Amino acid sequence: MIYLLLRERGYGKAIAEFYSSSQNAIQKQLIRMEEDGVVVSRAIGKLQEYELNPRYPFLVQLTALIRKAIEAYPQDLITKLTMTRNRPRKAEKPVVYADEKSLKVPRSKTTKQTKLTL
Repeated sequence: MIYLLLRERGYGKAIAEFYSSSQNAIQKQLIRMEEDGVVVSRAIGKLQEYELNPRYPFLVQLTALIRKAIEAYPQDLITKLTMTRNRPRKAEKPVVYADEKSLKVPRSKTTKQTKLTL
């Protein structure tokens, strides 16, 4: 649930790889949580993508509890959890963490404007 809270969604295989756990064990827990209404899934091709159920009646209390548990996590693990990059970055490109992205001001795109003459 910590993985799903911080990353918003995930696949059973990705969660299992992150925690170095059995994919079968993770998948069974995800199915149980889906049966209980804690998580919801959607099929993307042959894969099931899971996320916390926004309609779960105790979602606010559950997320508060999970956030308290996250405080006990080491900072490097929290940083790894919040990174969302799926493909390798270029060697010279700096690492930008999720919390730093929100601080950046988006650049305005410059476009050429052409005038129509009649």
